Amino acid sequence: MWTEGIAYIVNNTKEFNDKEGHIVQGEYSISIDLSNLEGNIGKELYNDGTHRIYVSHLENTGRTYIIVFRSIGDYSLTSASLVSGVHHATINENSFTILMSAKMTANYNGEIYESSESGISGLNYKNGDDFSFYIFPSDAYKTINEKDIVKLTVTDLYKNIWRKK
Repeated sequence: MWTEGIAYIVNNTKEFNDKEGHIVQGEYSISIDLSNLEGNIGKELYNDGTHRIYVSHLENTGRTYIIVFRSIGDYSLTSASLVSGVHHATINENSFTILMSAKMTANYNGEIYESSESGISGLNYKNGDDFSFYIFPSDAYKTINEKDIVKLTVTDLYKNIWRKK
């Protein structure tokens, strides 16, 4: 467990289950400065004292912006938990799936844009995962001023909980 972290518990379906997981209520927002992408790295979207989600990467692709969030959870000999944009679900003793639960909007100059999913990961880190969004639809990119601030709001985060059976 100390080398694999959360993944050890999740993969140990004989001893642990994920039946207590649930959507986290509320909206979580951060402001992103488009003129200084690197300066946004580390900004926290969510922190309850045990679980944390922060900006780990932000990129201007030339057609849109991609933001990557890193989720950090907690694990012990008897349980593990992770608040993320991703629901890590057990299908049966040998099968798992990952589903994006989170939704994000971008408020830019009073206009609200629905952000689409860019990517999700499995439990690639000892203590968590990551997930990403395209901040703006590609057709909105040409109207974006790269010197402005955009407010991002995320809902439907998922609290993954694994406990001993």
